[in-house]
Amino acid sequence: MWLTYLTPTIIALGQQMTMRGCERLTKMEELKARVERVERGVFEHSVCRKALDELLDMQSEISDIRESFLNQPFIGTTVEELEDLRFRILECEFNVHIFASEAMYQSTEEPMRRLNDLYQTTAV
Repeated sequence: MWLTYLTPTIIALGQQMTMRGCERLTKMEELKARVERVERGVFEHSVCRKALDELLDMQSEISDIRESFLNQPFIGTTVEELEDLRFRILECEFNVHIFASEAMYQSTEEPMRRLNDLYQTTAV
C-alpha cells in the first residue's frame, strides 16, 4: 500500500537526479567546447596573427572558463578528466597571455616560465 503512494515520488526523484546528472555533464561538455574554441584561436594566432582586441577577448574568455571550471561540481567526473581539462585551461591561459603581452610589447618572461613549469609537471 505504501509502495503505491511512494512509487511516483521515487520515480520523480530518480528523474530529477538523472536530469541533474545530465545538467552537470552538459556543463562539463560546455566547458570542454569553450576550451576547444580558445585552443582553436591559439592555433589560428600561431598561423596568422590576430588583432590585439581578439587576443584580449580570448584572454577574457579563458579567465571566464577557469572561473566556471572552479565553480563546477566535480561529482561523477573522473580525476583524469578534471586533470586534462585543468591542464588545457592553464595552457590556453598562459599562451593567450603570452600572445597578448607580445602584441602590447610587454615582457613574456613570467607567463613563459609558468607555461614551462606546467609542461614540466606533466612530464613527471
